[in-house]
Amino acid sequence: MKQLSTYTDAVLVQLYKIETDPQLIGELYKRYSLLVFGLCYKYLKTEEDSKDAVVEIFEVVMDKLKSHEVTFFSSWLYKVSKNYLVRQKNRNKNTETLNLENIPEKFMESGHDLTLNVREHESVLLNKAISSLNDDQRTCIELFYLRQKPYQEVASMTGYDLNKVKTCIQNGRRNLKIFMEGKNTFYE
Repeated sequence: MKQLSTYTDAVLVQLYKIETDPQLIGELYKRYSLLVFGLCYKYLKTEEDSKDAVVEIFEVVMDKLKSHEVTFFSSWLYKVSKNYLVRQKNRNKNTETLNLENIPEKFMESGHDLTLNVREHESVLLNKAISSLNDDQRTCIELFYLRQKPYQEVASMTGYDLNKVKTCIQNGRRNLKIFMEGKNTFYE
């Protein structure tokens, strides 16, 4: 058997479907774990939670690869990771409650107010706006703007033709602008 590092992602995926050998996923893990970690850290904000999430995501990948037809592994992995992280974030949102006992007394006595500053508000609003896009637009916007991939690379990662990528980005930008203008009452 050749060295696993010489195989393409597609070959590793096909072999895994046949053999279900964890070493094949291990090679994909070596290639993509750092990128998945970066995405996890963006969502989860802590190194420990992000490391745990990477392991859990690759466990999901091992399970899903058995039954899913995957053409472009990197873009499929990105979607699996993103879906996992959105579910985690929603799960955490539903279980978190504000406990005033956890706020340090010094903070309460210092006279600081608890309002968001303008940049935090814009960041929260932008994340909501991106979440409101349809899957195609969201994927293209995130790859093009957040991961700074050129049009051609976005097309190859998603499997879309170049015109569809450009259309998704253009429509996504327009929808983001509409969302931001409609929801941005912070300054009024």
